[in-house]
Amino acid sequence: MFINVLLYAYTFCLSIFFGSSIFIGYIAAPYIFKTLKSRHEAGSMVGALLGKFSIIGYITQILMIAAGYILYAKKAAVLSIFVLPIIILIVLLFSENFISKKMNALKEQMGSIDDTPQNDPKRKKFNSLHKWSVKLFLLNELLCLPLFYFILIK
Repeated sequence: MFINVLLYAYTFCLSIFFGSSIFIGYIAAPYIFKTLKSRHEAGSMVGALLGKFSIIGYITQILMIAAGYILYAKKAAVLSIFVLPIIILIVLLFSENFISKKMNALKEQMGSIDDTPQNDPKRKKFNSLHKWSVKLFLLNELLCLPLFYFILIK
């Protein structure tokens, strides 16, 4: 019974995290950038959304780490369901505390991103950091896929 509750909690947290990332990355962000007139406004709105998503990520990953550890210790699951959420949490922390902070500092220096030329060194650095941010976001989504396999199929 206890194992089933842990599996349910783990699956619930995984679904919340993965579903939120899919919604933000493939529905909300593209729609916001398409709808709002300025990239600066859209970026601010998506940035705020991603800040809320980070909080969801921290909570769900910590709960998944705890449940995954107990499930692994009780021989009810493979080690990956404990280790992959740790990696996801590390990626989240790195992205939030290094990439996003640098991007926000650059945005403050540039003012409006719409008014900053593409060849400006700050804009180039911002674009480079944005690409890394997207790659890390996608990495976390991809790391969720084996977790679904280990929890739902195995």
